[in-house]
Amino acid sequence: MSKKQEKFNIQYSNEKEIDIVGSNSIFDFFKSEFTTLEGSIEIEGFKNLEKVNLKDLNLNNLKINNCSQLNRVYLSELTKLTKLSVRDCPKLTPDDCSLIGLTSLKSLKIINCSQFNKIFNLSLFPRLESLSIIESSNLITFDCSPSGLTDLKINYCSQLNQITGLSKLPKLESLSVRNCQKLTKLDYSSTKSLTESDHIELNSSNTSIEDFLYPNITKLICINNEKLNKLDLSNCSKLDFLDCTGSKLTSVDLSYCPKSIKVEPSNLIITRKKENIRNIFLIGRTGGGRSALANVLSDTSNFKEGAYTVSQTINAQKIDFNWNGKIFRVVDTIGVEHTKLSTKDTLLKIAEGIPLMPEGINHVLYVTGEGFTEEEINTFIMIRDSIFKSDILDYVTIVRTRFSDFRNKSECEKDLKIMREENELIAEIVDSCNGVIHVNIPQIDIAKNDDDYEDRILVNKNARKKSREKTLTYLEEIYKDKRFKSENLEVLCNKIGEYIRSDNLHELEIEKGEHCLIL
Repeated sequence: MSKKQEKFNIQYSNEKEIDIVGSNSIFDFFKSEFTTLEGSIEIEGFKNLEKVNLKDLNLNNLKINNCSQLNRVYLSELTKLTKLSVRDCPKLTPDDCSLIGLTSLKSLKIINCSQFNKIFNLSLFPRLESLSIIESSNLITFDCSPSGLTDLKINYCSQLNQITGLSKLPKLESLSVRNCQKLTKLDYSSTKSLTESDHIELNSSNTSIEDFLYPNITKLICINNEKLNKLDLSNCSKLDFLDCTGSKLTSVDLSYCPKSIKVEPSNLIITRKKENIRNIFLIGRTGGGRSALANVLSDTSNFKEGAYTVSQTINAQKIDFNWNGKIFRVVDTIGVEHTKLSTKDTLLKIAEGIPLMPEGINHVLYVTGEGFTEEEINTFIMIRDSIFKSDILDYVTIVRTRFSDFRNKSECEKDLKIMREENELIAEIVDSCNGVIHVNIPQIDIAKNDDDYEDRILVNKNARKKSREKTLTYLEEIYKDKRFKSENLEVLCNKIGEYIRSDNLHELEIEKGEHCLIL
């Protein structure tokens, strides 16, 4: 913490009001040492603070966080301010905020401000590029004002049911709209610059809208979206209108949409329900090899693999593939202990993978690398108790992805025996699931820094091929003609919230009275 910030905290942390007006006059300098405030400042955890008035200061970054009594914010002529973040201020409303003359503002974040039922007119901020609206529980509609936004995030707004005016954002490149479960209308018309998104993926290599995570949406408009050439709306069971006129789209997956849906243009090739698809859901800790396993099972390279313990997967991703004349779908999710996300956000992102399997789940593969450690136990129980129900164990199989002797049956059995003897909880989990599959999934993206890299790639490819055969053969052997049906995503999000609030992250109660600590 800088000395400037320390002095600021000492001066104002217990005050009800912060009122600072800057001055260019050297005679006014002695009125307050803060009249020349510049750079970055944080107003955080000021429990008594009710009003903030800042004018004519040379601030470039302002954060107002966790001020429970704050109900008025006046920011005027902060012409050098480029970043503004307001977080955890439950009494603050947009009508209580006056933002005038913020001509240099490029980034605006409004996070967990429950009284924000509307958003500022974005035309007030001529240089605004990035807008994040997160956990604004009273926001119902959002109309994008004309602006130069390139990045827009609207996440966890539980009452939001309509977003319009994206066509007014000609420079928009990145769009994230997640966990807005009441959202029924999105308009992507003429978003010609849109190249990247969380729930729609429009990028240079695969310009498509994939993994649409809004099962309650009733209307989707993508008129004149020139980058659109693929669309999967298979989990949108309430969608009754789709207009993709002017796009390059030739086909659309409407597997679980109403038969009465109106689709424009009328010459689109429509895919209906896929019969007997078998869904495989991958979960586990970061670095366990989930994405590598997804590539191996699907025999593709569509999932981003990482050699380090940093999750390469952020959003749920799916792909369909064929094996022995049967159609499978594998869904990969974010790893637990993702370095940039809280536990709650990680669990929510894992839950987002479930709507990608509207038919239900046939197999849950808990993926681990070296072995089933205490951390793996904690993760397994946390996911089971926060997202699923107890009967999910009938569908769970543990997969070890780094077992070099995976083709040696006796070595696999020996390892399984060691796992059971090492820890009673491990033995209980293993015995309650569909067993353990030992495979080896080495990297094939090997740097050309030695003479034998080509030979190593061939060896590793063969190991991956054999691992694919072993895993899918095993899943066929244990296949049951039934599926795990989870609650809808809105219920799951509420369930995860309750789980977090009940303090289960600190101590998880296991059967037989034993406990397992989450560190």
